[in-house]
Amino acid sequence: MPELPEVETIARQLRARGVEGREILSVKINWARTVEPLSAASFSKQVRGTIIDEISRVGKWMMFSLCSGKTILIHLRMAGSFSMEPGQHDRLVLKLSDGLTLHYRDTRKFGRWKLVDDPQEILCKLGPDALTRNFTQKYFRDAVGNRHRMIKPFILDQSIIAGLGNIYADEALWEAMIHPERLSDSLSAVECATLFKAIKHVLKVGVKNRGTSLGEGKTNYRDVEGETGENRAVVKAYGRSGQPCIRCETLLEKRTIAQRGTTFCPVCQSHR
Repeated sequence: MPELPEVETIARQLRARGVEGREILSVKINWARTVEPLSAASFSKQVRGTIIDEISRVGKWMMFSLCSGKTILIHLRMAGSFSMEPGQHDRLVLKLSDGLTLHYRDTRKFGRWKLVDDPQEILCKLGPDALTRNFTQKYFRDAVGNRHRMIKPFILDQSIIAGLGNIYADEALWEAMIHPERLSDSLSAVECATLFKAIKHVLKVGVKNRGTSLGEGKTNYRDVEGETGENRAVVKAYGRSGQPCIRCETLLEKRTIAQRGTTFCPVCQSHR
């Protein structure tokens, strides 16, 4: 579930907690597949004794840049999270210098840590990060016009835009008043510009609100401090199926589009 705002929130909190600049003293891996394709022993050997120089993010990937020149790329997938305290579902634990311990927990076991020589081995497959200058209105307009796909799966495609997931895709389409089943090349120049701005806006709001948490279950998103994200209070579409649209009061509908649950307003999101 963690999308760009959630991953950005976690990266900021890890930096604020002083994880950068600390040496990795030991590694405990409780679920070996967390560090695919390396074995747990090989991963541990290669990162132990290195210093985490920088923590950054591209799309939904978090990066720990090490003093060795290697990079740990982390994808949280459905339920990955970090904590400074031990928990029942800890899959990997980093003991750091100066008494700090970083716990990676993942109830679903889908998250992955990849140790690479060059992060571009993986990141080269991504489109521009949605909150960087590389994601421009011209790039988006050209990408939309050159493809004949439903707009919802189009904006979820990480090879086109990095960072956008199901929550913020529904929010951006609602804000831009565009039906999720519209074909990308049917959008006018004005609609492209509106959707481009909406994508940027909903992601920035999500970051400001420390991400979106939709429940209290074990798989629900929590930040490094164990707190739920506050963005749930301002969502307009996602998770509101059957409730009135705050713009026109029509009941929002939910259907499966490209295998993803999608909530939208059947009246004010244009299907023309």
